[in-house]
Amino acid sequence: MLTHLNYRQCDFYANLDELLKRGNQESENVDEVVRSIIAKVRSEGDQALLEFTRKLDRRKMDIEDLELSDPQIQGIADQADPELKQALLAAAERIRWFHEKERLESWKCVDEDGTQLGQSISAIDRVGVYVPGGTAAYPSSVLMTTIPAKVAGVSEIVMVVPMPNGEANPAVIAAAQIAGVDRIFTVGGAQAVAALAYGTESIPAVDKIVGPGNAYVATAKKQVFGKVGIDMIAGPSEVLVIADSSADPEWVAMDMFAQAEHDEMAQSIAIVTDPKLGEAITFAIDRLLPGMERRKIIEASLVANGALIQVGNLAEAVEVANHIAPEHLELMVSNPEEIVPKIRHAGAIFVGKYSAEVLGDYCAGPNHVLPTSGTARFSSPLGVYDFQKRSSIVNLSLDGSRKLSRIAATMARGEGLTAHERSAEYRTNIGKIPAPSMDDLAKRYVQRWVPDQIRSMSEYKVSDSAGMVKLDAMENPYSLPQSLIDEWVGALARVSINRYPDADCRELKERLSRYIGLPESCSLVLGNGSDELIQMLILMLGGRGRTIIAPSPSFSMYRQICLYTSTRFIGVPLRKDFALDGAEMIRAIRHYDPACIFIAYPNNPTGNLFDTKVLQEILDAANGLVVIDEAYHAFSESSYLNEVPERPNLIVIRTMSKTGLAGLRLGLAMANSEWGREIGKVRFPYNINSLTQLSASLILDNAGLLKEQTASIIRERRKQFKALQAVDGVTVFPSAANFHLFRVSDAERVYRELLKHGVLIKNLHGTDDQLDQCLRVTVGRPEENEQFLAALKNILVP
Repeated sequence: MLTHLNYRQCDFYANLDELLKRGNQESENVDEVVRSIIAKVRSEGDQALLEFTRKLDRRKMDIEDLELSDPQIQGIADQADPELKQALLAAAERIRWFHEKERLESWKCVDEDGTQLGQSISAIDRVGVYVPGGTAAYPSSVLMTTIPAKVAGVSEIVMVVPMPNGEANPAVIAAAQIAGVDRIFTVGGAQAVAALAYGTESIPAVDKIVGPGNAYVATAKKQVFGKVGIDMIAGPSEVLVIADSSADPEWVAMDMFAQAEHDEMAQSIAIVTDPKLGEAITFAIDRLLPGMERRKIIEASLVANGALIQVGNLAEAVEVANHIAPEHLELMVSNPEEIVPKIRHAGAIFVGKYSAEVLGDYCAGPNHVLPTSGTARFSSPLGVYDFQKRSSIVNLSLDGSRKLSRIAATMARGEGLTAHERSAEYRTNIGKIPAPSMDDLAKRYVQRWVPDQIRSMSEYKVSDSAGMVKLDAMENPYSLPQSLIDEWVGALARVSINRYPDADCRELKERLSRYIGLPESCSLVLGNGSDELIQMLILMLGGRGRTIIAPSPSFSMYRQICLYTSTRFIGVPLRKDFALDGAEMIRAIRHYDPACIFIAYPNNPTGNLFDTKVLQEILDAANGLVVIDEAYHAFSESSYLNEVPERPNLIVIRTMSKTGLAGLRLGLAMANSEWGREIGKVRFPYNINSLTQLSASLILDNAGLLKEQTASIIRERRKQFKALQAVDGVTVFPSAANFHLFRVSDAERVYRELLKHGVLIKNLHGTDDQLDQCLRVTVGRPEENEQFLAALKNILVP
């Protein structure tokens, strides 16, 4: 059944090329028919579409039937098999996840004279997706062509799909809905391609056309190329399997069947290093083929285009594979990873016996629109980059313009283009340039070397609190008793500040472990505040190509440190009541596959504890690390610390700042020892200074005092909440922290008026859409709270 070839034969490559048949199989008749169809659609528009559709699709239709309405789309999609819809949803998530990693980003660089060069990346405006209709419909192709366009940021996606006899394929329409198609028109064939390229009264002209089709569709795409972009001219589908003695012959046979059942022109080839394996594959084909539902198509394909190639070793197999440049290449060998770097030409490489090509067709993630007919030598799979455009950016400085103008004028003169020469010379005749100042020179260095994301940021501003009632920073408002201050000062005098501190903080860690009740199997990592711990974690897990997720609004440093490290940050909006949106968090996890998820518990700035059931669902769904930030644990008495030993991807972090030690800057992370070791690698040496180590140790020996102060703050929190509830014009939100978030009609005015009354709180209006007109106030001492409330009432209730 299969053609047998042997690498050792002197005419091997001649026979192989004959088998591959990679000539122009397009008939002149098809070319002329398509040309006439395109001309008719260009001149007659919708009427031509109706005429061709009535004739070729045997469908009675009017102009209003060209486009499916939203209710029609929903009605057809609802008819799809529920199990198939779930499979399409799962596949779409993986396809989207993979293609998110392909997206190109704009970039810029600055040379020594201040000239800025770069590329601006933008999406194509409108894309047309062609989808075959009828029994040969493939909903997977809808996902593979539409999702990359969506990820790229294409503004509008228009799909055309024929409906022979007026019948729609529910799976195709459901896939379009899942993938995010914007408009669906029920026409097909070369006439649909023409309509997408040139536009009609109903169908808008697009900028690029993608998607598979028959010979007429492929020819139409070729003929409209230049007016619009296209993905590729696809030939018959192909699979090449390289197999050694470790391969299962039935698996090889079945993978060849899977390709051959596409159509009789499909090509399935196996390269074997072991003659016995070749015999076993032949036997498996003969034994399994009678049981295949599409055996006639498979048999015709294998007889006409299938082959079994015998080689002496894997090096020869790789040589042959690179010559073929297949659409799909499977490596069913004992050490497939060693071969991958040697493959230069292949659309998709399936590594190892478990990586069946069929999984790539549907749901592995990479695109299944691949170069065929040997075009993998110079082209690539469809991807996000196919829906993005690059514009060069040239922004010359004065110095740069003068220097380059001389070079350009000389080159233009050499080419005889005198207008070019004079245009350049105008720039060389600029008057004398004043010597740049030191600030100008420094600015050039900054522009050249400091990344854009850093230069676009603002410094973290801390408001001047001198002479104010300070209720803006969630600090413990109580000082230490004088007796403890005296003991502390005496102890500090004995510190050898000429020596580095204990790098391991052994004594402090012992006290902290007892204070927090650290589980025995956990390790403790200390930071210069919990901010530094967050920075360590993002340094370890972030960077280009990595994603970190957190609810939004939440602690601002998660996003800020991601910017520092070129890590993509995704904020998942909380619900209107500031509850965690579990469904959206799970969707984001599946979509972005984050390396790390930060969850503040209680949340800052909203103050609430999230639902534990939702948190458990997030912990179960996460593939990466989950960090529960318990900065306000002392006031909530709710913790995930005891779950750390039970979950390999959970870390809990806390800070001592909220319980009275803000001036010492001491944060702690509780983690599995494996995580502890890795975090230690990005921790700066001696990050906890001697004064902090001694001071914190001394105060922890008097931990009862901290607990008393915390209890006082909790009592005052209850009073403050009730008092705020009683103020007209204030909406206050419940808090499990040491602050309250509240909303007024004009946050900016209230904030400014409170300053005049000597009270400093935090204005959050404008920091997040959900914090519209919101302010945050720390729970202070009783007299501070009274002064704040009196001032607030005076402002709101004159």
